[in-house]
Amino acid sequence: RGRAKLIDTLKTYDDTSNQFITTEAKENNTEKTKDTELEAIASHNGLFFPDLIYGSKGSSVDIYCNNLKLTTDESKGVFNYEVRFFPPIDSVHLRIKYLNDHKDKLGGTKTFDGNTLYLPILLPNKMTVFISKVEDAELQIRILYKKKEDMRNCTQLYNILFDRVMKVLNYVKFDRKQYDPSRPKIIPLAKLEVWPGYVTAVDEYKGGLMLCCDVSHRILCQKTVLEMLVDLYQQNVEHYQESARKMLVGNIVLTRYNNRTYKINDICFDQNPTCQFKIKTGWTSYVEYYKQYHNIIIKDVNQPLIYSIKKSRGIPAEGEHIQFSLIPELCYLTGLRDEVRSDNKLMREIATFTRVSPNQRQMALNKFYENVSKTPAAQEILNSWGLSLTNNSNKIIGRQMDIEQICFSKTSVSAERSAEFSKHAATNEMLKVVHLSKWIIIHLRNDTKAATNLLDNMKQACKSLGMNISNPTMISLDRDRIDAYIQALRRNITINDQIVVCICHNSRDDRYAAIKKICCSEIPIPSQVINAKTLLNDLKIRSVVQKIVLQMNCKLGGSLWTVKIPFKNVMICGIDSYHDPSNRGNSVAAFVASVNSSYSEWYSKAVVQTKREEIVNGLSASFEIALNIYRKRNGKLPTNVIIYRDGIGDGQLNTCLNYEIPQFEMVCGNHIKISYIVVQKRINTRIFSESGIHLENPLPGTVVDQQITKSNMYDFFLVSQMVRQGTVTPTHYVVLRDDCNYGPDIIQKLSYKLCFLYYNWTGTIRIPACCMYAHKLAYLIGQSIQRDVAESLS
Repeated sequence: RGRAKLIDTLKTYDDTSNQFITTEAKENNTEKTKDTELEAIASHNGLFFPDLIYGSKGSSVDIYCNNLKLTTDESKGVFNYEVRFFPPIDSVHLRIKYLNDHKDKLGGTKTFDGNTLYLPILLPNKMTVFISKVEDAELQIRILYKKKEDMRNCTQLYNILFDRVMKVLNYVKFDRKQYDPSRPKIIPLAKLEVWPGYVTAVDEYKGGLMLCCDVSHRILCQKTVLEMLVDLYQQNVEHYQESARKMLVGNIVLTRYNNRTYKINDICFDQNPTCQFKIKTGWTSYVEYYKQYHNIIIKDVNQPLIYSIKKSRGIPAEGEHIQFSLIPELCYLTGLRDEVRSDNKLMREIATFTRVSPNQRQMALNKFYENVSKTPAAQEILNSWGLSLTNNSNKIIGRQMDIEQICFSKTSVSAERSAEFSKHAATNEMLKVVHLSKWIIIHLRNDTKAATNLLDNMKQACKSLGMNISNPTMISLDRDRIDAYIQALRRNITINDQIVVCICHNSRDDRYAAIKKICCSEIPIPSQVINAKTLLNDLKIRSVVQKIVLQMNCKLGGSLWTVKIPFKNVMICGIDSYHDPSNRGNSVAAFVASVNSSYSEWYSKAVVQTKREEIVNGLSASFEIALNIYRKRNGKLPTNVIIYRDGIGDGQLNTCLNYEIPQFEMVCGNHIKISYIVVQKRINTRIFSESGIHLENPLPGTVVDQQITKSNMYDFFLVSQMVRQGTVTPTHYVVLRDDCNYGPDIIQKLSYKLCFLYYNWTGTIRIPACCMYAHKLAYLIGQSIQRDVAESLS
């Protein structure tokens, strides 16, 4: 499967003719330097690759990573052959069949798509001829040698080989990850089990060909989907079907009889297992089918069917897909459901299995290497293509940046090595204070004590923060109903009110969404929603209220702190997208841009897009508005613009380069220079620092830009936050443009500084603050606010 797609990726690209070629090319005898080769690769892929891509600032530190070196046998490789049949044969299936008759003569290992053949060995002759007997006639098969493929063109083949290795080791594949069903860790009270596993990926890095191998875990429910449906039916008969779709659609299920996974696209309540469907031999029911082919007797013949839709392989007609009908009693839900996530005790128990320390990750990496090395079948798969794993090459050199200074209104403090400053944020005057003179508190009559506690503690907290606070308008509600909150907001909010605070008796998404919709689109006013339970905890209320005051000051237009960013006339932007997990709602893209020199105030705008659309349309309009606001605030346009783009994977980099960046260029013209940096959070690379004989998480400010960075990219890894439990995940930054010519040291340092400027956390976060603000805005619009008003929200 995927043979033709694999063959196509292995073909080389001729820059002179602008087309893929498979004809023989003479090898270039002139040896190029490594940097020149890397530049050529990047140029081939269309990515930005300047002369200087390695930083030098900071102190050197020893770093370990989860990459294993892959070495190739010089006597082997991936050799390209063209196969011709005389007389010609049109059927690809027959071509593969006739060539397989001579498989032993080809060494037993091959990849063939009907035209192009790839072998791990070089045949002795430039043209090899085989003869096959076909219905008393002779069929001539001519195999013509073309060339030896470059290593960088073979990574997809190598990844397929490791999929085969994991299958030999009896692992089950979930998307791109592999799990071991023979070693589940059971959580009996919640009827859950945790499958341990790995996620592997082969790629060419600046340090050579490597396998990135990380630990992964999969949560599997021991209750069947049918049991969940029965529970839902007993809880609410009237809205049973609606509740079932809301809970299940978009989730992934596992069928244990074949260990395959499917995404639930719909539930068909008007069909059941007794319904008929067509197979090659005629018509049969689902009951008969499972009995005949899987020896499974379906117990409940009245249960509905689950529909799963997968895209057809190859190049299908537009809209063509394959539909699977599944039986709920044979399906088990995977992943974490909302009710599980909201159970803190259960999540802590799950974390004991899934939160893995650096030492445990290193042990798991060694275990993976031993399993592959000691399994003859796995070794045979790798050896047949001339590959071998090395387990002593994961030590690299990183750099530690200097400690940052946090600037408040009247003082500056050190963030120290941990990059945390919560005690200073609660005791120093805020950078820009907005005094609270006219505001509203809405609460239930039963939560009067919580409202009183909030007001008393706010007055106490505001003394050290430099904020003056007046008594609010107190509005008490008799009923905990959504319409009661809506009516209270509509009746009491005036044009002079600065902010409205809603104290809710408990946490409910529908109530929160209704309040935010009113306050964001219908009656625009800053709003703060608080759970009453957090205001009744005498031990924690002081710290909780301090954070609430800080949030309210930001929503009123104030600023809390900043770090020194010695730029003049530079705008920094952040972009991110939100996708509806159920795949039913539209996607939302958010754009954020700085408007002052301390990078503490931001302009923001949201754009509604089609489902699952990641590349952003309408950037030019949002960017043009941001530039106009910047000019009004500062008296002139910025000379440079730095854009951080979150949510783009490696496969979308070229699309982003060719589609999103030109939207900015169209507005900037020749007057404003652009630097464009992609931020990637969902990566499998892990880095560890050495502490005696143990490994631990590296300190915030650790940068790695050599060895394990991609060979065809200008990129680096940055650890920006302190993690004391589990293993820290570095953030991957890819520089797609740097017209400003800042160079790696400035971009790396700036990326780290921006991680200090997210005002909802007194420390650093994983990504630059502009990306986090864009993420929060896109999430708010996508989750809580009606789509029809999102386009007008900015």
